[in-house]
Amino acid sequence: MMMPSCDKFSKRLVVSVLLFSLLVSSEILALPECPDFKAKEASDALALAFFKSQGEVFHPTHVLKKHHPSRDKEVVSYIKNKERYYSIFSLVNADCDARFIKRTRQND
Repeated sequence: MMMPSCDKFSKRLVVSVLLFSLLVSSEILALPECPDFKAKEASDALALAFFKSQGEVFHPTHVLKKHHPSRDKEVVSYIKNKERYYSIFSLVNADCDARFIKRTRQND
């Protein structure tokens, strides 16, 4: 007679664990994140600020990867300044604020 109550307990335990894991995962998914198009705009604005009014975007900006668990995005902007071409890498946080990482010059 004790087996059915033990079975009922194990079912409740499994349901409780599933509900808890759903709750935890939904909170993780609900963290704020900067949308890709805004991250690209922020990265382009930062990259163009290095060249004042002389630079222009010559290739579409790319989101390279999203860092976990901070959800920061690594974004690259391609800028042309006079006859030189640059790749500007930045890190964009959840508030869409871009931080400079590095610059590379192409075709050198």
